[in-house]
Amino acid sequence: MSNMPVSDVRMMLDDPELTRRSPGEEFALAHARYGPDAAVHLRASISDLFPPAKRRPRFTVRHLLRKAVVDADETTVFTERAENTSPDDAAPEWEFEVGVETVQTQVVRASVPVPKEILADPAALAAFVDYRLLVRLGTAENDVLLNGMGPIRGLLRHPGLRRRPAEPSDGGSAARTLLATAALCEWYGGSADGIVMHPDDWWPLVADGAFLERLAVQGVKVSRTRMVPAGTALVGDFTAAATLLDRRSSTIRLDGDALVAEIIEGLAVHLPGHFVLTSLPGGR
Repeated sequence: MSNMPVSDVRMMLDDPELTRRSPGEEFALAHARYGPDAAVHLRASISDLFPPAKRRPRFTVRHLLRKAVVDADETTVFTERAENTSPDDAAPEWEFEVGVETVQTQVVRASVPVPKEILADPAALAAFVDYRLLVRLGTAENDVLLNGMGPIRGLLRHPGLRRRPAEPSDGGSAARTLLATAALCEWYGGSADGIVMHPDDWWPLVADGAFLERLAVQGVKVSRTRMVPAGTALVGDFTAAATLLDRRSSTIRLDGDALVAEIIEGLAVHLPGHFVLTSLPGGR
């Protein structure tokens, strides 16, 4: 029998909620144990865990949405539609048609080829998952939440989404267009708290004084992603109008010579009229 004190024993236990290890470290441990059959099932949404986001915050579409943890593939949610409203209504929400609908979750998946040399090095494998696979998953999630046509109907494709062209009164200013669109969002009783726009349109705003900082002071988060067409911006009351239904279930596995990451989630859009897609001055 060993005379090693109990306090010196170190056991490598699984960490499915990722309280101590990163997704990459958890998978590297599984790969060291099981080789090509490695797969980890995690009680966390790993698209939230891209390491560089800790030092250079960058909101994804997920970060703009209210979240609810669900334990089933289908959830019944409330909806309010604005088809019966009139442009002359002082408070259009009085005429909203209230109902319910069933929302399904779906698997959001991303993959990336992994060199065999990376698989042979646990530290390199952990970093490859955390810094390459997770960023691919975040891109795939943005695309589904904006453009999905499966169980998740993306925000840009949802019936009831309103549209606003760039107006002469905007004076050719993207900042003025965004502010006017936020005001239009609130005409339905919402309170604009999020904007999704293309990087080509976001970066020029950095030169526009403290505009982005003023938006942040007002509680407006801006997500930049290539998954929204350049020359447009989606403005909305993301907190009240939609809910990300999160199964808190993720998988990382090998599929031949590729690493695959999957999460399970759904999107409930309660108030589609609280989202307005606007054209930006000079947009494509």
